[in-house]
Amino acid sequence: MKLRRLAVFILASVFGLLSELGAQTDSASPGSSPSPSAKLPIEFDSFILVLLVRPPNPPEFPKEELDRMQEGHFSNMQRLAAEAKLFKAGPTEDYSGRSVRGIFVLKAQSEAEAREWIKDDPLIKAGRLVPELMKWFVEKGSLK
Repeated sequence: MKLRRLAVFILASVFGLLSELGAQTDSASPGSSPSPSAKLPIEFDSFILVLLVRPPNPPEFPKEELDRMQEGHFSNMQRLAAEAKLFKAGPTEDYSGRSVRGIFVLKAQSEAEAREWIKDDPLIKAGRLVPELMKWFVEKGSLK
């Protein structure tokens, strides 16, 4: 239950922060994303958020193979955390209807670097989860 509340909090924080930033940037065009170069009153740290989305028709596998993939998925997260690449991760309870199954918060500096870090995750490689990436800006030093 704590993980679900954390996931909801993370998503709410992301959307709230992005909305707040959009309202504060006077030079940004409608629909543009905030960036560190935007003139904002605070400094930012950035992370790459990876939404792990279940596709509409994921490939089917025998239960034993799915269990191995799930174990590999957890091993991958542990490896990324041990390498100080993964800040947080957890499952989600998705109310959007998009079937977002979980989130990775990566300390990557770029989308390409994040994609490289997650490409060998067994559930992603098998097409059971599709990663959607976005850069997340948070007040500098606010996350520990």
